[in-house]
Amino acid sequence: MLASVLINNYNYAKFVEDAVVSVLNQTYSQIEIILVDDGSTDNSRQCIEKLAANHSCITPIFKPNGGQLSAFNAGVKRAQGEVLFFLDADDLYHEDYIENIMALYNQHPACDFTFCALERCDGANQKVIQPFPERVTDLGYTGLITYTCRLWIGEPTSTLSIRRSLADRFFPIPFEQDWRIRADDCLIYLASLYNGRKFYLKDPLVYYRVHGNNQFFGRKKDRTNEHFHDLCRAKLFAHASEQVKQYRYIRGHHLYKALLGEAATGSKNHRLLKKYRLALKNNREISLWSRWKYRRKIAKILKPLPASKNTQ
Repeated sequence: MLASVLINNYNYAKFVEDAVVSVLNQTYSQIEIILVDDGSTDNSRQCIEKLAANHSCITPIFKPNGGQLSAFNAGVKRAQGEVLFFLDADDLYHEDYIENIMALYNQHPACDFTFCALERCDGANQKVIQPFPERVTDLGYTGLITYTCRLWIGEPTSTLSIRRSLADRFFPIPFEQDWRIRADDCLIYLASLYNGRKFYLKDPLVYYRVHGNNQFFGRKKDRTNEHFHDLCRAKLFAHASEQVKQYRYIRGHHLYKALLGEAATGSKNHRLLKKYRLALKNNREISLWSRWKYRRKIAKILKPLPASKNTQ
């Protein structure tokens, strides 16, 4: 099964070769690399051309600057693989990352989307970030809880992969100018909203580099930027609700039943199941009796799990 690794680059000439080498050194052999340069103004083009000349598995794409989402769209359009991996040009893969993820897809045919733990590196310190305790967690379907609570269930770009059959449901993604940065949010939200089944791998197989130009860590949140991001997210969700019919019609008691059914899919952990219980807390479309009954049913699902303090 072919794996397509989509590397997006913008002015990371000093990092991009390391990223490519981390893919070339993978223990999994059936790999193509789609290397998208988003109009860099440094010497990235020369670095990429040299890499492509030396490795036939690399397909370079040079395009005018349009932002991260436009790079994703260009890469997905060119990719031939059955599973798509996303890698920022300043990050690195552990040598057996792709082998582990492809094994996960093979062992779980229902799996549509994966993310894994990451190791955050800032030159002097390293920190492993693991949002779920189990080694492999089947999170089931998460579309309704994402739609109702704007839940973000994933990790940064370089930890993400998606089965091609799911990607084809929502690519190309519109609103490229809205998502010049943080476009991994589009992948994470849309994978849920288009009913992809998500799996999480606890192994920290991605090295996330923190530096001065990094867009995820290392920058303080600006209130104006966050407000703009909220508006862009609302537009993305409205687009998804037009494409996926279930979000147009599920209201009131039907929403209660649908959320309960979704909560039972996969093996969601205590923290995520609590989100389902809270989803009804302020939903005035559902009667108080239904909300009380819903919380009791979620409590039954929570009961066999460890105490929440052990799963945070």
